[in-house]
Amino acid sequence: MLQQDEPKQAAEYLRQAIPMLSQHNLPPTPINYSIFYSYLSGNSQTLNDVIDSIISEKKPFTLAIMLELYEKYINGGATLEQQEKIQHSLEKAMSSASEEVQQVSSGAGEFDSTINKHAETLSYTTDPQAAALVLKQVMQDTREMVKNNQATQARMQETNAEILKMKAELEAVKASSEKDALTGLKNRGAFDKAIDNVVHSETNLSATLVLLDIDHFKRVNDNFGHLVGDRVIRYVSALLTQIVGSEHHIARYGGEEFAVILTGLDIDNAKQLTEKIRIAMSNSKLQRKESGEAIGEVTISAGIATVKATDSVELLIDRADKALYQAKEAGRNKVVIAA
Repeated sequence: MLQQDEPKQAAEYLRQAIPMLSQHNLPPTPINYSIFYSYLSGNSQTLNDVIDSIISEKKPFTLAIMLELYEKYINGGATLEQQEKIQHSLEKAMSSASEEVQQVSSGAGEFDSTINKHAETLSYTTDPQAAALVLKQVMQDTREMVKNNQATQARMQETNAEILKMKAELEAVKASSEKDALTGLKNRGAFDKAIDNVVHSETNLSATLVLLDIDHFKRVNDNFGHLVGDRVIRYVSALLTQIVGSEHHIARYGGEEFAVILTGLDIDNAKQLTEKIRIAMSNSKLQRKESGEAIGEVTISAGIATVKATDSVELLIDRADKALYQAKEAGRNKVVIAA
């Protein structure tokens, strides 16, 4: 399990990651950042062993290798909760760095002011030679201190900007980790988190879960191949996005199955919207892109379940799944409301 890093340590990982990316001719993308941040923090010994092996064998870190490492050890190996811990550590590091910048800036200003006051006092001494020597030393020390602090301040500001950039990039990584690669919809992990929030929120008792499944999808794959099957899945996802809209949660639940969380709609409006999806899909005339060959009628079935005060996530999904099964048993291309 990933551990939450202390702010200064997290900032140090960031500082070390950048030259490592440069050393291995890697662009500072979110994926590359997250891999080497995990490597430096030692979150996965297996990942570290793999990277050490690549380095020792002097192999190049190709795009394919980086994507494989990310999918296996970062995106697939870390839960959303763990990714959030990494982000939280970086936020703390960013805050800590900001405070240090302010302290350095304030300290330099105060010291410079104090030294100038001493210099002013010494300028009135009755011993001109002594005063001149002291003043010369004081001003020399002052210039050196200001110079050093300005350099430190510049480095701290650079680090702070670096962390801000990393935070934005990790936000992008997080968003990417919640996205289904084929369709661009939310993935199963993001859905699990969203449905848990809905079930345990007192304000979302008007929410409805809709499970949809492409009918006879295996037949599409068998007759036309998986490439066409993938295009059908993307078509359905685009149709869902167009009809449902961005105000509701749409996810690819798995394979040819989709899940939609509708909030603020009663059961009648939820069914009406789901019927609109079903009819639009039934009326679609899908063809192979290359040849124009008709794929044939592709329909969907759906099961609907409203959130009850006594629901757990498991109970809600089970009721929607049983309603979907009933729609299949009734001949497919149907919408059934759970009892």
